[in-house]
Amino acid sequence: MDISKVRDRQKEGAIVYRYSSPIVPSSILYINLIARYACTNNCRFCSRPRGEAERGKPNLYEAGAGTSLYLPESPSIEEVMSAIASNIKSEDKEIAFVGPGEPLIYLPTVVGILKGIKSKYSVRTRADTNGSVRLTYPDAAHQLAEAGLDEIRISVNAINEEDYNALCRPKHKDAYKSMLSFLRECLAEGIDTKASFVFGFRADGLGSRASREYIRFSESLGIGRNNVVLRRYYPPI
Repeated sequence: MDISKVRDRQKEGAIVYRYSSPIVPSSILYINLIARYACTNNCRFCSRPRGEAERGKPNLYEAGAGTSLYLPESPSIEEVMSAIASNIKSEDKEIAFVGPGEPLIYLPTVVGILKGIKSKYSVRTRADTNGSVRLTYPDAAHQLAEAGLDEIRISVNAINEEDYNALCRPKHKDAYKSMLSFLRECLAEGIDTKASFVFGFRADGLGSRASREYIRFSESLGIGRNNVVLRRYYPPI
């Protein structure tokens, strides 16, 4: 393993980081795999920078992390495992794949890292995703379960396809239907599956719904009330 390469990469942005917030536990180590803030959606409510041209633009993700999260390319499994080893604390309870973009674009890398984590550390693992991975990897839920993923938070954000397309502006056709199929497959695989929704967003005639509507819809998918995550919208910095 070329340690100098890891150091050079981390000068560009953090591979692992922590998030400073009164409501976010400090015992979580986050993994950032995302090259150039890449995502398969272009959500109206998301404050992530959109690629190289917006690098350095103030945003909630990097403000909370206290560091740049821009990576010119996605790190390797070896680089991530090295970064985890250098930053994990004995009190850490969870390692989570979360970043300014979509981590499951890199599913094979995520699977390899999960296997490495489970072989070395006694921590819970989590991934936050928009659920589009099934369009590229049809067996994604099975791969993640087999690798040891404990929890997945899927950004559902809408109770119908029309609302979803207007709010999340997916790059792939049939993204909404595929995301819901992925959610059901994660449930079937025994992964602790949470449905996530942004609430409080309104712009240009678009807006989020009442929280009770999201809860009812989630229950219709097989998600219990306690596994519905309501994320308050915060305007961009």
